[in-house]
Amino acid sequence: MPFSVFKNINSLAGKSKILDMFAIFCAKYLLYFMLAYLFVYAFDIRSLRVFFFPLASGVFAAFVLNSIIYFFYKERRPAEFKSTKTLIAVPNNPSFPSRHSSLVFGISFCLFFYSPVLALIFLMLSCLVAVARVFCGVHWFRDVLAGSIVGFISSLIVYNVLTYIFQ
Repeated sequence: MPFSVFKNINSLAGKSKILDMFAIFCAKYLLYFMLAYLFVYAFDIRSLRVFFFPLASGVFAAFVLNSIIYFFYKERRPAEFKSTKTLIAVPNNPSFPSRHSSLVFGISFCLFFYSPVLALIFLMLSCLVAVARVFCGVHWFRDVLAGSIVGFISSLIVYNVLTYIFQ
């Protein structure tokens, strides 16, 4: 089942130049636009906590929790298989869980503590990032799904710890 989800998504790569460019943009650059918007939003409402707490959640998910998982579990990337269409450079770290997905979902879930509407928008954008990583051939679908779960767990941990510290 998980392989068929990957195959169905990745099989669309290379069929439309516009779709490929959109997927590459989402997989590589959408994260930066999300961060820039979040910074401007936080500055506008005069609460840098709205920027830094979600960012801390995403960073904790991507670089701490994922590193712990990578230590115990190393998954090969789909790009290592000949049938995969790869549209972007393949990262060197293990595939499971997706670092990009952990980062953007960590940010998005933490935003629920501040702005549920913005959090929902960011969750939709995070889904675009995640599916684009599968589309571009650098992650299995289970990698991005696990990344979303790691991001969710991270948001709960980071928000509660930072709220306790900075009361």
